[in-house]
Amino acid sequence: MDTYSLTYNIRWSDLDANGHVRYSAYIDATADLRYRFFSENGFPPKEFEKRNLGAIYTGLQAQFLREVRLGETITITYLLAGLSPEGTRWKVQHDVLKENGKKAVVIKLDGVIFDLVNRRPVTADPDLLEVMQQVPHAKKYEVLSDTR
Repeated sequence: MDTYSLTYNIRWSDLDANGHVRYSAYIDATADLRYRFFSENGFPPKEFEKRNLGAIYTGLQAQFLREVRLGETITITYLLAGLSPEGTRWKVQHDVLKENGKKAVVIKLDGVIFDLVNRRPVTADPDLLEVMQQVPHAKKYEVLSDTR
């Protein structure tokens, strides 16, 4: 698989007071996209819950290139930009594309797999790591260390 993406119609509730898509609406849409990928590949949210695991952000960067407004249809892509050998640390990139194919927003997230009981980063379960490795890789993919 070269890319994984979701088409999304901009709703009234996605907008800020200036009529632009809210930053948090993009973050929510990218989270939905990632959880959809994991669900489709055998690791739905209930698996995270059952194992007391969460994928949490340790860093977030957004670059806004073009306006997106009410009624537009966008496509959001999902690429793995980096992963540590044990799956503890990860980096992803989401490109938000307008209908004409031009990038409107680039969102980069750093994160860890987090033990929700002990409140600390942990090694990914083997089946979770397998799904993580299935995410299409970015051109500038990097192998991360398992420690910060």
